[in-house]
Amino acid sequence: GPIVDGLGVITGGVIGNAYSVTATNSSNCSSTSAIFIIISTIKLPTPSVSISSPTVIEGTNAVFMVLIDVPSSVDTVVDVVTNTGTAGTSDYTATTTTVTIPAGQTSVTVSVLTTDDATDEPAENFTLNGTVTSGNTSNTTPFGTATINDNDATPTVSVTASIANASEPTTN
Repeated sequence: GPIVDGLGVITGGVIGNAYSVTATNSSNCSSTSAIFIIISTIKLPTPSVSISSPTVIEGTNAVFMVLIDVPSSVDTVVDVVTNTGTAGTSDYTATTTTVTIPAGQTSVTVSVLTTDDATDEPAENFTLNGTVTSGNTSNTTPFGTATINDNDATPTVSVTASIANASEPTTN
């Protein structure tokens, strides 16, 4: 037969069948029994997992959000690892970790420290790749791309000419 949890959610029944339910803790109920008929079922959407794509100034944390679009009834566990793009491993701290989005929640964060160097350079990027290892999601390999913007001044070039011990050529 069906099971009724503490929130009144019924699982295991068949549409059209009638069931009788008796409360096991009658001190919290005005009535200890009820009869119900299942008339329809609702299929909740399967969560989809994603990873945000932050933009940061070098030397600060790239904070990625690991998200599911609808709360799940079970924990969602995601292994994440950084991968180089135009940014090399000298531009950020390589990171490998496991994060858990608890049941009923929709996000957790992963922070990756970027390196503040003295080199003027264009914007660079790296990815945070995820693999869902536990939980019910519609996709299992999300990723996000961090963009690191430079904070160094463009170098200037100057040329200085000087003439030392110059003399006029002599003519005969």
